Amino acid sequence: MMKFMKKFTVKPISSKQSDISDKPENDRLIENATGLLDLILPDCIEEGKDYIYLGPEKYARVYVVAVYPSDIYLTFFQTFFNIGQISMSVYIEPADTGDVIRKLNRMITDLKANIILEGNRPVDYQKLQQAEDFELLRASLQRGIEKILYVQIFFTIYAESYEKLKEKCAEFKNRCEAYNLKPRALTFQQLRGYLTALPLGCQRYTENFKTMTTGSSACCVPTGNTEVYYKNGVFLGYNLTTGAPVFYNQFDDSLLGPHVAIFGTIGSGKSTTMKTMLARSAAFGFWACVLDPEGEYKKLINMLGGKYVEVKAGGKAGINPFDLEIEEDEGKRFINIEGKISEIRFLLGIISESFMGKKLDGTHLSKIEQSVRKLYADFGITKDPESLYTDMKVDETGKIYIGKVKKVLPTLSDLRRELSNFEETKQLADVLEIFTGEGTLSLFDCQTDIEIQEHDRIVGFNLKEFDKDPFLKFFASVVIMNWIWNKFSHEKMRKYNKIVIFDEGWMFTKYESTNDYLESISRRGRKYHISLMIASQTILEFLRTETGRTMLNMCHTKFLLKQEPDLAKETTTYFGLSDAAAQFLITANKGQAILVNPLEKVAIQVTPFDFEWDYVTTTKF
Repeated sequence: MMKFMKKFTVKPISSKQSDISDKPENDRLIENATGLLDLILPDCIEEGKDYIYLGPEKYARVYVVAVYPSDIYLTFFQTFFNIGQISMSVYIEPADTGDVIRKLNRMITDLKANIILEGNRPVDYQKLQQAEDFELLRASLQRGIEKILYVQIFFTIYAESYEKLKEKCAEFKNRCEAYNLKPRALTFQQLRGYLTALPLGCQRYTENFKTMTTGSSACCVPTGNTEVYYKNGVFLGYNLTTGAPVFYNQFDDSLLGPHVAIFGTIGSGKSTTMKTMLARSAAFGFWACVLDPEGEYKKLINMLGGKYVEVKAGGKAGINPFDLEIEEDEGKRFINIEGKISEIRFLLGIISESFMGKKLDGTHLSKIEQSVRKLYADFGITKDPESLYTDMKVDETGKIYIGKVKKVLPTLSDLRRELSNFEETKQLADVLEIFTGEGTLSLFDCQTDIEIQEHDRIVGFNLKEFDKDPFLKFFASVVIMNWIWNKFSHEKMRKYNKIVIFDEGWMFTKYESTNDYLESISRRGRKYHISLMIASQTILEFLRTETGRTMLNMCHTKFLLKQEPDLAKETTTYFGLSDAAAQFLITANKGQAILVNPLEKVAIQVTPFDFEWDYVTTTKF
């Protein structure tokens, strides 16, 4: 220890040098300059039996890996970095190939000789397999495919206190056990291990080497992607660690699904992030639908040349929940009546939970399905795409359409009449009265008269009028989302990427019947290139409810912006992030987020361009 300290401390000034004015000016300039060691030297180093004290609120413990599993792979050690404040050092020495081959020759000869000497006894397949493995390794070495290396791996864990250090070390050892690793704390040798683990090329600890090939040793090197780049990705901003630009595409084939969730407190930049992604996705030719609960997207959608629809109570919205479109899968065109039955079940499910105080049971679901199937059959609708059209149609205003036109479809009034025929669903039919005819919530009891044209790639629905009625706002959102999901699933739309923005995603967590519905739209979203993008000010409902966790699992891309202190730890624990990530979420500035997907976890800064500010936010970051 004293030798180490002498190496990095300023030498005492001798009596001959005590007069600082006698030193040449150039020497003083050089000595006063900040060097590399000034940046990395700790305040002090005190070696304990199983830890090192590096100064106020700075403790460390060094481990060396003593036993490895039989198989390792790329990214094998990545999960250990989620512990936070942990460093990994890999010390590698090359072996002499000729010497290794000579040793392998002797080992192969000894093994084969032992097998022959065993005579008529049962063959020792373990020795036979070992000999074959050595022969394969020898061949790889002779051909220059592999090299032999001696590898030594250290982990150094840091913490602010000794108690915290013990907690983190316990977590580290638990993870090692899960991966069949055996770490050894360098008791009474902490300083030797620490010096070896530092990037100084100072080899003070010479035990616990493992012989590996170049392939297996490459798997020991920590891997990570410092750049977020996806083919055809939209520019979001910059990587906070490297400053590299971030290009993201939620439809990339490397991701498991296209759905996105954005969480952040008020003022964190959540809405700005969503609007920035919408605007830039539109520039890439994406189609989009926005369910706008506060009317804040109107300016942006008008700027993008889209259509903005005001949805108001007391009139008809022009959207029929029974509307159908032709879908295509594996070259087959069909009418997805089963998918529509699932949507109607969910709509009636949230009505039942809100107005009857209970979930629909099996009998209810059976009668609902029976009624929906009968209605479509009565209107001549089957799975055949041609059954959706007729040669002539008379609409509700008396207008006559001739040619291949869409048939008149069932409505909620028709469904109510069918349900009233069954004793089991009469109560539900009674509740539906306010959703039909001239009822106060009958805005969707009509035929569809809204069309999406080629120039209407961006469509927004203003739901602000329903602020005082949370149920009606959610009910309207679901009906519109079902309608746009069917439009986006149309065979002619399949070649386009589509996004549906729902800024009140937390509403789904209030209803127990949500899971099956979310599974359905998630599956169809993957199939038809539709991305559901949800946002919420609090992640609490998602973390603590089964439905919320279902939504989190469905969304393979998450943007975690600033969180409340009491939720930051819970959030990082759920997503497998470090303590440092929790601190980041507490102190993050506007627009700063952690991008989480199955491939990476990266801190980014969402950066709108100057000309975008007026459309995506009212206050700059």
